[in-house]
Amino acid sequence: MISVLILAISAMALVHFAVAQWRAIWISAANQSVSDALQSETGLDADTVRETDFPRLVCLYAEVCPDRKTSAPWLREIATYYRAVSALHVISQKVLPSLSKWAESEMKTCSRYVAVVIDQHLSLSMDRLAAVRSS
Repeated sequence: MISVLILAISAMALVHFAVAQWRAIWISAANQSVSDALQSETGLDADTVRETDFPRLVCLYAEVCPDRKTSAPWLREIATYYRAVSALHVISQKVLPSLSKWAESEMKTCSRYVAVVIDQHLSLSMDRLAAVRSS
C-alpha cells in the first residue's frame, strides 16, 4: 500500500517536472529578441504582439514556413495549451480576475513564441538566400 502511494506521488512529481521543463523551453524561446526582418516582411511588430494575435500568427506561420514540423516542433502542443488557457480565460474573467490576468499573460507568451519562430525562419531564409547569391 505504501509502495503504491510512493509510486503515485513519484509519477505525479515526474509529470509536474516534465510540464515545467516544457514550459521553460518554449517560454525562453518566446523571450528571445526578434530582428527587424519580421516587421519588414510581415508588417508585424513583435513588441506589440497581443494575446489575441495567436490564431493570426499561426495562419501567417503556415504561409511563411512550409516545413512546419522541422522549424517549430512544439507548435501543435503550444496551440493546444493556448486553447486550454483561452478557455480558462473566458471562464475566469468574471469569477477570478487574477486568474484571468495570468491566462492573458500566458496567451501573450504563446503568441510571442510564434512571432519568434516566424522571425527565426525568415532570418534563416535570408541567410540561405545570401549564401546562394555569394556563391
